[in-house]
Amino acid sequence: MRKRLIGMLIGLGILAGCNGEPTYSGVSFITYNYTPWELSSVRLVDASGASAGTAAVPPGGGEGSVSCCYTLKGTDFTVQWRGGDVDVMRQHLFDGKLDEVMFKKATKVHFPAAPAPAGDGPLILELHIYPDEHMELALSRKLFGQVRIPIIDTTRWLYAAHRDALNDYRNIHEVGIVLGKVAKQAWMQYRIEDVEDMRGYMYLYFVVASDFDKDAEIAALLNDANRKPGDFGRMVSALSKEKADQIKASGMPPGDKNV
Repeated sequence: MRKRLIGMLIGLGILAGCNGEPTYSGVSFITYNYTPWELSSVRLVDASGASAGTAAVPPGGGEGSVSCCYTLKGTDFTVQWRGGDVDVMRQHLFDGKLDEVMFKKATKVHFPAAPAPAGDGPLILELHIYPDEHMELALSRKLFGQVRIPIIDTTRWLYAAHRDALNDYRNIHEVGIVLGKVAKQAWMQYRIEDVEDMRGYMYLYFVVASDFDKDAEIAALLNDANRKPGDFGRMVSALSKEKADQIKASGMPPGDKNV
């Protein structure tokens, strides 16, 4: 019976150690990067020194980029991560100064013991790096649909739906770099993370006026403590052409790259 139980727990990918702390055995690892930084490497290290890692995680990236298979123990981890501003990094690719413009950071993350989610798929340990650079870990058996701030999805939508308004941008990659920086601003100031809210925010920023949130009506909703996910997106969808033209006429040019 004991052997069968251990075998079942190993199949789930998690075991309790002798001190009650969990052991994640054979797990896959994925990083969701909601910062505007291009990350060259991310490594999750447990208290014993065992680690899981990934490389080349762009802003908003992570979904679909998974590495395996790792065994990690405990509830306290350190994230060692390296990256920088992609525009600045590009300027120093060949002058020997790339390392000087990239940061190296170590961030502590506490992950209380949690049961593995039900299902037959491989167990995935997710690392979510938020715009304010705090980090959260989660367990999942899903590779897709786990993004918490839809930066890449919004970039694709904006470029497909409003390309004519993005003439100052060379391509979708440049749009994505700036949008990642705007997404940080949107999350830090207003906690924008719902899909429709994010689309509404980026439509106003890139198509109408970069300082659209100076409008009193829009600012009131963005700062409303009782605002629910989707409320802002619905407001933008219902915005009249006259109102949008008024914001555009009195505001700064849309799509400012100097975020």
